[in-house]
Amino acid sequence: MLFGGNHKNKDFHILSTSGLPHYKIKSYGAWAAEAWIERVTFKNFRNETTCGARQRVFGVNKYASDYIPMQKFNYAKFSNVTEDAFAYIMDPLPEWENIDDCIGFPCTAPSNVVLRFLNTMFEGQN
Repeated sequence: MLFGGNHKNKDFHILSTSGLPHYKIKSYGAWAAEAWIERVTFKNFRNETTCGARQRVFGVNKYASDYIPMQKFNYAKFSNVTEDAFAYIMDPLPEWENIDDCIGFPCTAPSNVVLRFLNTMFEGQN
């Protein structure tokens, strides 16, 4: 799941009953954020698991309607990652049309996802 940038967060150790799912975003996006990820390896990703579930290296949090910061990768390595397992970036959801939040049209965070790769290596079967 791609990193997000929001004004509020949940505690790392939630001590009370919390609404599920835990990754649900309950505040608005914090603009001008960015995520730096360095020296990470993604290994053996196929578009489906052996049990038939969809599998992608990158995906959008389905609650990230306002803003998804630029994801910058430096020295990332993709080993045996098939092309169709690279990313799933969904369309904005119709229920995000909220006059109080996005002025009468669906919020467009998934339409503005940017992943930047520097010094990236690919090896194995693609």
